[in-house]
Amino acid sequence: MLSKIKPLTTELASPVALILSRLGVKPNHLTFLGLVFALVSSYLIIEKNIPLASFFILLSSLCDLLDGALARNAGMTSNFGAFLDSVTDRYVDVILFISLGIYGIDWVVIALAMSGALLVSYTRARAESVIERCDVGVAERSERLLILLAGMVTGYIYEAVLLIAFLSHVTALHRVVYTYLKIKSE
Repeated sequence: MLSKIKPLTTELASPVALILSRLGVKPNHLTFLGLVFALVSSYLIIEKNIPLASFFILLSSLCDLLDGALARNAGMTSNFGAFLDSVTDRYVDVILFISLGIYGIDWVVIALAMSGALLVSYTRARAESVIERCDVGVAERSERLLILLAGMVTGYIYEAVLLIAFLSHVTALHRVVYTYLKIKSE
């Protein structure tokens, strides 16, 4: 859903990306920094400091937004950079879910949310090996992070993780059906 506003977010991030480029920052630096911020957030979640953890999730998300914008605007895109960004995003997802389990969210709900989140990514990657694009669904990474942040800020963390679990699996299944229909129509 939020991928539809990606051109706008990219446009808004472009001036910051150009400043970072002039300062010598590389996209992979931001990718790594986003991982570090997620690790800090996870520690803070475990320590039950949810407001500060939310702030660090936001910083991690901004790094994830800016690494791609920097790569595109400064002509530093690379296959390895895209691969590293994707793998790092999965690590961030796993780190956050595990910390939420340690925090006290039911491990079954954590397992459902984490598996759903990973399957959203996996179904897209596999689908795009047989069709051109498969970015359909309501719970891509940006949406999941916004749901989690909203839950953390409002105190409805359990409900947010439960919603992520449900919507992630809906999205993964949507991608399976979408890919089947695309292949069948060829």
